[in-house]
Amino acid sequence: MEKGYLKQALKEYAPLSVPFVILVVASLWIGNMYETDSKRESNLAHVLYSHAVEEEAWKAPVNQNYKAGSAEALFLEGMELFVQEDYKAAQELFHKSLMQPRTDPAIPIYAYYYINECTLQLTEQGSVPAVTNALNFMAKYEPLANNTSFLWKMIQTIVPSDMDYENAVELMEAYLNRASSLTLHSEVWIINTIAMLEHNGEEYVRSIRCFYDVETLLANERATTPELEFELQFAREYIANIRFILEDYEGAIALYKRLIKNTINQEDFTNYVAYINLADSYLRLGKHQEALSTIQQLQSHVHEIRQEHIQEVEANIHDILANVYMMEGNLHQAQIHLQQTEAFYQEQENNILFNGKQAATLTRCKYLKQTGKHSEAEALLQDFLSQGDNVQRDFRKDALWLLEEIYRETNQNKKLIPIYQELLEIDKDFTKLLQNAYLEFSGYYRENNFLRQDNSRLKQGNLVAILGIIIISSSFITILILFRLLSTKNLTDQLTGIYNRKKLIQLSRGYRRKGTPEQFGVIMMDIDYFKLYNDTYGHVGGDQVLKQVAHMLTESVRSNDIVIRYGGEEFLVLLNNVTAAVAQSVCQRIHQQLDTLHLPHKASKVSDHVTVSMGLCHQESQNTFTIDKLIQQADESLYKSKEAGRNCTTMWQKES
Repeated sequence: MEKGYLKQALKEYAPLSVPFVILVVASLWIGNMYETDSKRESNLAHVLYSHAVEEEAWKAPVNQNYKAGSAEALFLEGMELFVQEDYKAAQELFHKSLMQPRTDPAIPIYAYYYINECTLQLTEQGSVPAVTNALNFMAKYEPLANNTSFLWKMIQTIVPSDMDYENAVELMEAYLNRASSLTLHSEVWIINTIAMLEHNGEEYVRSIRCFYDVETLLANERATTPELEFELQFAREYIANIRFILEDYEGAIALYKRLIKNTINQEDFTNYVAYINLADSYLRLGKHQEALSTIQQLQSHVHEIRQEHIQEVEANIHDILANVYMMEGNLHQAQIHLQQTEAFYQEQENNILFNGKQAATLTRCKYLKQTGKHSEAEALLQDFLSQGDNVQRDFRKDALWLLEEIYRETNQNKKLIPIYQELLEIDKDFTKLLQNAYLEFSGYYRENNFLRQDNSRLKQGNLVAILGIIIISSSFITILILFRLLSTKNLTDQLTGIYNRKKLIQLSRGYRRKGTPEQFGVIMMDIDYFKLYNDTYGHVGGDQVLKQVAHMLTESVRSNDIVIRYGGEEFLVLLNNVTAAVAQSVCQRIHQQLDTLHLPHKASKVSDHVTVSMGLCHQESQNTFTIDKLIQQADESLYKSKEAGRNCTTMWQKES
């Protein structure tokens, strides 16, 4: 019965097996059309690569007799139309070539490459599907799999702006996973490029995670080749840049110092970029001498820099020097260096290494302000800020704080509120960005932790290593984020080196939240007849006096007191844990120190040397007054000191 059933089944279903077999054979044949031989050399690859990547003139290969209608023949017809700029017709032929039998394994890669190029010419934007398909075939084709130049040439067509990077990151991550024949150099190049794209998109946690992956990979290999050493330095430079962005300037300085070498390799511009960024970090900490020393070191290496970068590096050197000399009060030298910076950017619009043109604009605004040309500086800053999203966030904040100082010095107090509101919005947005990034990193940490626990086959040593990397990375990111959340941009006054009003705003937030402490005092002071001093000795002389008075104040107060340049010639001192008697003695010591210094002031109407008037407000009990009220009362007392003839201190007393 079983044999009869089998015969009956074969008889009944045999006709259906024929189309089934045909379908299987056809599927295998079609699959073979698209399946690239992973090792077989391409006859067309060399001439195509020369045209696509090296941008040489197109020359059709000779002695290549391809069958009419084959993938190769259709592709070459498409290339002739592409060269003639008939992109639509060329694109159709490239598509047709993908549907025909082929013998050359590189045809699918280059067909999709040129389909993307046609789309780019026709729409000014690359095709994500075309690039995706090209990379899928390229990942399997060993002769091209490690060609990072070709990879990047395709990727950059779908990155229209620094902020629009998601597709590029996804494609590169997929390529990293698919390409089984990648060398170590190709692998770290791809990871570094992904990290760079994430950095440009302000995904700092993802970025720094990738850069640390590179450092971990190359630390084990000890970067034995120049190419690997370059990738390691590239990763370290970006880690330093992220710390700079997060305003951890001390941390950035330590990393930039590690990048700097005794000689500069022309092929590696990491070194001279690190010099500029190191000097900028010093400037932001008010350490102008260290910035000057760094720039002088770089100047001794200028002849080693790649020829196409020399002028841009020199322009940025002059910009740093202009800022250094302004901090020293040497406005003549500052003007010379500023003019040399501006001369470069008038002729050269494109910034290759630095965003130098925006930096130079801010330097010009600082110079105008220091030379008393407040209206010109204000107009230039307003024009600068009107560029909107084209202005880098850090430069926007710098411009707003500079505008705040100008409004305060020129008594345009009504214009201050919008400035503070915009600064708060920028800080709020950046804080939110970092909070989201931290949550993402926490998820990444938990995911890796669960995977580590589930994978019981790992050796104990590997477990410890992975745990160490995760803990170190998460700790580092947490520190960076907390540092950013707890700090405010440029808390020191550029001229005097003491705290500025931004520090006061930061402290005030804490006082408003927690209340003012007990045994707390506020001194508000003003240099007597400072305008007459400037008229007599010039703005450079005035700047020197401001620096000398600031230094005297830091020497006269106690270590736990805080000295702030409030604006112009006004200074504020916050006295912590102080009795009323001690607060008065601090004021007396300041008067005595100025008498000892005896800074000449022949235009003064109260003395032959520089003096100050002060207002003091003190509270015994916590939260007697708000911080704003304490400052207001100290200011009122300062006004009474001026009415009393100046060069004296008045302590605030409640009116009966």
